[in-house]
Amino acid sequence: MKKILLITCLLLSSNSFALELAKYPIELSSGDGVNVIIAPTKDNKQALIKVTGINHEIDDITFLTDFKPHGSNKAYKYTYDGSERSLVTVSEGYRCCSYTLYIPETRDGTYLSQKEKSDPGIVAGLKAQYEQQLSQNIQATLANFNREKHLGYQQKKIAAANNEIVKQCGLKIETAVDWKAINDDTLKNYAVGSFCAQVATEMADMCENNQSFKNDIAHIDAIECQFTDQLKLRQNGKTLTFKTAPKAPNQRQFIQSYLLNL
Repeated sequence: MKKILLITCLLLSSNSFALELAKYPIELSSGDGVNVIIAPTKDNKQALIKVTGINHEIDDITFLTDFKPHGSNKAYKYTYDGSERSLVTVSEGYRCCSYTLYIPETRDGTYLSQKEKSDPGIVAGLKAQYEQQLSQNIQATLANFNREKHLGYQQKKIAAANNEIVKQCGLKIETAVDWKAINDDTLKNYAVGSFCAQVATEMADMCENNQSFKNDIAHIDAIECQFTDQLKLRQNGKTLTFKTAPKAPNQRQFIQSYLLNL
């Protein structure tokens, strides 16, 4: 809650209510129901943007974005889920611009075409909606890092790898992670679940390729994963303690070699 209040204060301190918006908005459409309205500021450094027609929590929310360089192009950027994201990229061509919408949690962009005429009356309504939603902490909530969502996604990776051991080896070997020891920055920047699932994944693959391998790991009933700055794998009784490091190379080969020598 404190983080949400902090982000709200930052948004309010950006003089959002004193935004000097250009008279005409930029109206964009995908042609199949996705619509975007961009209301740039007069200096073209920022813009209010609203996306509608998508099955996502940012639908119909008006964001204050910064117009920044993005590779060789530019993009309207905002904060979502604890990170700065590009909402709409702008590529300047012979006939001005092409626009691409990027929805969070999706890989491919949605290409947008611009309407020839725009309605200036849209700008006032967009600003009013932005101010109302801002007062309700909607943008601040969406800007805040959603730890529970990320945890759920990473835990599914672990569960899927555990299930593969049951399927391929006929053994129940659970991978455990002390999630309380994983801070938000680590969870935000790294696929912790995928890293920690590596031992289980290799076990399942090795059983699939050679069914006799399951006899070599039958005495193991747990994998304990720690996300660290070093790569180690050790056996302690019936438990394998796996220390994974995001920058360590050749982790798959390292795990395979260890498992073959159990």
